[in-house]
Amino acid sequence: MFTIRPRLLDDVLTTPPPRATIALAVVAAVLLGLAAFLSMPSAAARCGVLPVTAEHSDRSPLPQSEPVSLTVGSIDACSSLQPVGVDAERKIEVPSVHTPEQAGWYRLGPAPGSIGPAVVVGHVNGDGREGVFADLDDVERGDRIAVARRDGRTAFFTVTSVVQADKDAFPTTAVYGNTRDAQLRLITCGGALDRSAHRYDDNVIVFASYDGWSTTTAA
Repeated sequence: MFTIRPRLLDDVLTTPPPRATIALAVVAAVLLGLAAFLSMPSAAARCGVLPVTAEHSDRSPLPQSEPVSLTVGSIDACSSLQPVGVDAERKIEVPSVHTPEQAGWYRLGPAPGSIGPAVVVGHVNGDGREGVFADLDDVERGDRIAVARRDGRTAFFTVTSVVQADKDAFPTTAVYGNTRDAQLRLITCGGALDRSAHRYDDNVIVFASYDGWSTTTAA
């Protein structure tokens, strides 16, 4: 499948909150959130995706079908998926910075599980809150990712590499170039924060290979 290739992910973020605000938030979290944290369900449970092993998945590629949610269990990240395209400058769009917990699927490319590189983007933070991909740079090779689709199938992927790239040297071909099999890329911002421009210097990119799919999606 031919993929329209944006130039880069240029994520504009709001200025982080003052340190005093952060300190108060930390204290509140410690006092009020410890019990909740200890009993918090896993990301897979929150998103309603059962951990199906690759050995029990059908490895055949899937037809195009809109993805509806994403789970990255190793960093407790999950989100519904909002379709996004490109803006007038051919930069990939991202969900609103005012909803940093929302991830977006690049709708002009393949769907997760279909042949080609499916791309999902998300904020590292926004409006003084952590984004869905706040910990994306903590993902490691071998971690698993699940993407539930509109057709009732869940596509599973294994992380093969994590790259941090300068936005001025974004690896466009590696991210968006056509592939012979189904693959997945997760992208967010990283590196130093340019406070005057309210943007980060780099992108963090997770590359993942397709393990197969299952129809067992309800927890």
